[in-house]
Amino acid sequence: MFVKPRIIIVLLFSICITYGQNYRSVDEIKDDWLEHTKFQKQELLSFCDFLINEGHYERALLSLFQYLYKFPSDSLEVPILYHIARNYDLSGNPILANRYYDEVINITDENDRVYKAAYYRKLLINYYQEDYDVILEQTENETDPYLIILRGYIFLNDLQWVAARQAFLSADERFRHRHYSSLIAPIMQTIDNAAEVPMKNKWQTLAASIIPGGGRAYLQEWGNAGGALASFFLVASLASSNTDLNQSGDLSLTDNRNELIPQGAGYQLDSNKLPNNPSTYGLPESVKLSSKNKYLIYAPIALSLSIYLGTILKTYQDVDNANQLLFRNHIRTAIEKTPIDSFMDFMEPNLVEN
Repeated sequence: MFVKPRIIIVLLFSICITYGQNYRSVDEIKDDWLEHTKFQKQELLSFCDFLINEGHYERALLSLFQYLYKFPSDSLEVPILYHIARNYDLSGNPILANRYYDEVINITDENDRVYKAAYYRKLLINYYQEDYDVILEQTENETDPYLIILRGYIFLNDLQWVAARQAFLSADERFRHRHYSSLIAPIMQTIDNAAEVPMKNKWQTLAASIIPGGGRAYLQEWGNAGGALASFFLVASLASSNTDLNQSGDLSLTDNRNELIPQGAGYQLDSNKLPNNPSTYGLPESVKLSSKNKYLIYAPIALSLSIYLGTILKTYQDVDNANQLLFRNHIRTAIEKTPIDSFMDFMEPNLVEN
């Protein structure tokens, strides 16, 4: 009789032991959830980093904002805000980029590398927008080599050779690394070679302007030279053309001849014959349909002379601009070979740790 109850008790005891082994405490559940959340964060951050590296900036922005929504007040909030600003910057939206750079600057310490990176990027936006005065005002008396490099490029674009030279020498002393020295060396050579740029002479420009368009050709403004030459010869051809007037007033030589024959209505005929005297009709004996007017040549001559003299004067005044353009072409080659971004290798926050 007692066998069956014993079996039942053993079964119940086994079941209790089995379920007791699968029991999980609250702390264990929290730990598992934290592990799961951490995995989600890493996956989302890795995806954002992949999108940025592949140049999908708009999709990266969506994922970055999604991270802020899912994980508010996270420890990576500041780096996420920085990369939001950076993606707006790379996608060509400087207004929103500056907005988020300012947000990073306002919530971080000025000694923090994220603060410095946001500050550098904000100034670079000003540089590409050619807000040079703003940058020079904010970086005056700075000893940071990255900011000195920025000032050097501004002086270079403004053709301030001495100031540019001093800025690059100062930056080289503060970097103290051969990598930066190798970047600065060709720029210094460009500054030294600026004195060898062939300048345009005003008197030679005037001499070349004797030929219509010659002054513009001397300044290597080929489009303006061709336009001046064509305008001069067009007006000159008008001045040398025939000054005959083949018709005048409302009388058109292409009208029907019958309409030009005087009608006899209202005239008294003598014995059904036309009057022998032409003056009876009140018409002149002869009609001259062409004449010469010597005054017609004056207007084309005056116009051609004004174009000729105006072109000479404008060419003489543009010699300084042409020389400045030569200098800008000279430095443009150096800037294209060593753009400012080649120096900007400062520390930036990473989304995924290497």
